[in-house]
Amino acid sequence: MRISLVLFLLVSAASSAQQIPAPNDLPEDPFYIKKTWPIAGTRDSLNYLALDPEQLHLFLAYRWKIAVDDLESGATIGTISGTHGAYGMALDDTAEFGYLSDGQLNQIDVFDRRSLKVVGIIPTAPNPTIVLFEPASALIFVICNQPLQEKFDATHTLHGVSGNQRLRSGLTADELLELSPPKLSSLRHPRAAKPPPGPESKWFLTVIDAETWKALADIQLPGKVAFAQTAGSGHVYMGFPDRGEVARLDAVELRNKLLSNIEDLAPATTPREEQLTSGRLFQPDSKWTRDPGEILDWSDPQLPSEADIRPITFFRLQRECADPRTLAVDEHHLQLFVACAGMKLAVLNADNGTPETMLSTGPDTRAVAYDYDRRLIYAANAGGNGSLTFIRQDVTDTYKVIQNLPTPHWARALAINPVTGQIYLMTDYTDSDSQQRLSSDDRGSFQLLLIGH
Repeated sequence: MRISLVLFLLVSAASSAQQIPAPNDLPEDPFYIKKTWPIAGTRDSLNYLALDPEQLHLFLAYRWKIAVDDLESGATIGTISGTHGAYGMALDDTAEFGYLSDGQLNQIDVFDRRSLKVVGIIPTAPNPTIVLFEPASALIFVICNQPLQEKFDATHTLHGVSGNQRLRSGLTADELLELSPPKLSSLRHPRAAKPPPGPESKWFLTVIDAETWKALADIQLPGKVAFAQTAGSGHVYMGFPDRGEVARLDAVELRNKLLSNIEDLAPATTPREEQLTSGRLFQPDSKWTRDPGEILDWSDPQLPSEADIRPITFFRLQRECADPRTLAVDEHHLQLFVACAGMKLAVLNADNGTPETMLSTGPDTRAVAYDYDRRLIYAANAGGNGSLTFIRQDVTDTYKVIQNLPTPHWARALAINPVTGQIYLMTDYTDSDSQQRLSSDDRGSFQLLLIGH
């Protein structure tokens, strides 16, 4: 089973006063930066990093486009344009499709990984951000972190633009994809504006069947999800920093429950078949209207009644794990690695949330990855001058920090090639204290580091 690693990227202020802990077991063959590739002049923010080990491609998601780089040379070999707020991306296990969040249009853009063309559109709840493909269940999970007021009725709008507005504008879905952000904003429905979070705010998880590209459910969550990850074995883990919790979702059980309640999943053809066969993307006035499937309320994390068992469990984090930022999953040994504030990495039992140990990383850890074949955990630290912490997992489930590799400033997104074990790390193209004045051509520039033995 092919599993592509997609990493959620966050930006935060760092404290340069913190010190990186010293490793206690340096390897004989230490890691080092083998290559550095500049990515200059994007004038945009980098939101996601995804590695395709089959095609040997690296996908870099900016707000308004996706750049596709060759893993061997670092050269950009193509782009996916026409996106409006790309903050999350997932790759399937067939090496065929990728799923890209389109936040301003409230949809997922499906792209062909060979042609790099958008070939499908899947409507979601408002403001999709995080996207995960879970192969064991063949489900796409979309975290929609738009806080909604009670009076907001999502059925009144489609992708943030009402059907009547689209008809009056005379624009098709294809043409909407080509709109610049200012022109797009002029078309947005007043109710699609972002209201301030309040006691009546809501956050949704849209669940999509990857085999049909049809939404099976919109699930209301108890709070904002800041990060989510899957190891491809049937579970999804979501972090709720404001609640100090991590949730474990059984994706296979959820799929079975949702499909058992659907008598007629789709008409004679599915949204996926129709779009791929006709070559036409989703149209708001066609028979494929936005149908969220089931509307489920999971906003109360307390255990449900016997008649309404939910396939989700919430784990309360230790007080020592304040402000959780991201996580990695080891489902072979049922362990979670949760990055916390204070240069800490909490190890939890993935089945019941029991804390097992606390490890040291570096200042402001913003990305964590786990390599099962090599029994290594990687933590990208954005604080200080930037660093990458290597932690060895022994067969006895004990851990040792074996190396802290200094990196250029603001190390914050990483991906692991599961075949070669090589590490790809994204950093900012600035000096260590971020005081360097960049020219207009250099703004939004990054460095891609290739790290190995």
